[in-house]
Amino acid sequence: MSRLVAAAALALIVAGCASQEASPAPPAADIADEAAVRGQSIAAVTCASCHAIASEGASPLAEAPPFREIVHRYPLDRLEEAFAEGLVTGHPAMPPFVFRASEIDDLIAYLETVRDEP
Repeated sequence: MSRLVAAAALALIVAGCASQEASPAPPAADIADEAAVRGQSIAAVTCASCHAIASEGASPLAEAPPFREIVHRYPLDRLEEAFAEGLVTGHPAMPPFVFRASEIDDLIAYLETVRDEP
């Protein structure tokens, strides 16, 4: 009888393992969407006190252009480089920012969504 119980247990274990297929990697679009959401959060915390970060609305600080304008003034690869080197501008109201590589990737992903909005 114990052999029968052991065989049944083994069959259940094998069946359970067979039904637990490896989850496929998320599509690249999902990864980009997640990065853009993180980038929007970074922008909300770091930039939104001065810049309009959404597709409409005025910037809280008149001298700070909205993100929807910035993304058309500068290629995103130049912005990515500026983020990596330490973002410094010509007006004294903007503090210098230095972002980690992962934050830069997320900010660029978000800026791509702003650029793509009509």
